Amino acid sequence: MTQPPPLQPPGIPPAAPQNLVDLCRVCRIQAPHRAGRTRCPRCNGILVVVPVNRVADALAQPRPPAPQVPQQRVAGQRGAAAGKVKWIAQRPPEARPAPRRPRITATRTTPRYDQIPTWGLQDLPGGWQEIPVQAQARAESTTFVEAARRMAMILAASALVHLLRYLLVVIGRDRLIPAWLDLITYALVVFAGWAAVAAMAYGLYCFGRWIIAMRALAYRHAHRLEPRPRWVLWLCAVTPLANILSAPFLIREAALVDSPVLNLRNKLEMRKIWIAWALVNATALMAILLRWAGNRSGSLQIQADSLVWVIGSAAVSAAFAWWMIPRLVRVFEPPRAIDHAAVRRRWVNT
Repeated sequence: MTQPPPLQPPGIPPAAPQNLVDLCRVCRIQAPHRAGRTRCPRCNGILVVVPVNRVADALAQPRPPAPQVPQQRVAGQRGAAAGKVKWIAQRPPEARPAPRRPRITATRTTPRYDQIPTWGLQDLPGGWQEIPVQAQARAESTTFVEAARRMAMILAASALVHLLRYLLVVIGRDRLIPAWLDLITYALVVFAGWAAVAAMAYGLYCFGRWIIAMRALAYRHAHRLEPRPRWVLWLCAVTPLANILSAPFLIREAALVDSPVLNLRNKLEMRKIWIAWALVNATALMAILLRWAGNRSGSLQIQADSLVWVIGSAAVSAAFAWWMIPRLVRVFEPPRAIDHAAVRRRWVNT
């Protein structure tokens, strides 16, 4: 198709092609006439062809309205109506969360504090630093170690008495045993058993006092007071079987407060002591159960087997009291200063 010729305003005579211009009366731009150009490149309005000397007359005529040309959407650009559109991403039905439960609108009681909250601030009593916790901890550590030594010796003696009773039971399977010898060994076993129980009770009592003093010293180093009541500490320290977990918890809690104590070496040491403590309790529990079952069965073989477990439990407990308890006390002892003047030196000629 051929392009229509450019329009020419009425009342303007035709002129030579070299004296003509293409004029847009909308945006008032002009350019030399070129055949085939009918639209303004700026506003897409209709171009008119006028002579050069009549441009002013053409511009004086009324300006036509701007053409309404549909705009093409360009990628990466938003139109005028883009700001009025809100895009909402919807999840697929299988990925949508469950609807929320309706809130309970029933009246509730006003929350109250059992004590006045301090939010980290502590109202320390006056003169709390005057309590000699360090001297108390040192004295309790010494007492606890001495009690552990005595307990170890009593448990070792109990193991020897039960071993003697075991040998007598083994001999009694093939030959007769004098009644006086059986009575003496039985009395020794009973006495040794009660002595071991008393030694264990005294050791637990010293252990509870040591834990209280050691925790007080650890919290003093952290400029704090003991947060747990004293009866809770006693209950966690001396309750059989329950102190397998509660006693290590109290010790580790104090170690976490006292930062110089909590190092890698002490962590491994406390872990070994806790494992040994659990084995001692497990062996003692098995010995008690087998001893009870042997006394009720009336069989010499079952009694002999129970005596083996009692001997093993007493020996393991004695070893724990002799070696492990002093190691536990040394974990919380402050490092001693090295006297370099007392260190011997040997000079070697090179």
